[in-house]
Amino acid sequence: MYRGDRSRKETLVEYGFRLPSALDNRPLNFPEFWQHIHQVIYTSATPSAYEYEHSQQVVEQLVRPTGLLEPTVEVKPTRGQIDDLLDQIKRRVDNGERCLVTTLTKRMAEELAD
Repeated sequence: MYRGDRSRKETLVEYGFRLPSALDNRPLNFPEFWQHIHQVIYTSATPSAYEYEHSQQVVEQLVRPTGLLEPTVEVKPTRGQIDDLLDQIKRRVDNGERCLVTTLTKRMAEELAD
């Protein structure tokens, strides 16, 4: 990030689109960044050797299984989609379930409601 920002600003200064003082306003490079940091918490699913070398304590994060499964996805043709949607809603209502239908626009929602 440092080098890319520097290169971009040098070009802008060279062609007169920015003042030379623009080069002073820049992101910190890696050693400068670490001069300002006093405490760090590394969070990674796959920590590298660098994180292990600079860590005093490593704690394993336990993720509890929720038991939820990903819903199945069905791809259907656009022809007859409203009739199919209304049929799906009717089946859910007959089973005592609820439905939530999202549309892309307000107009589509209004047309569906009619």
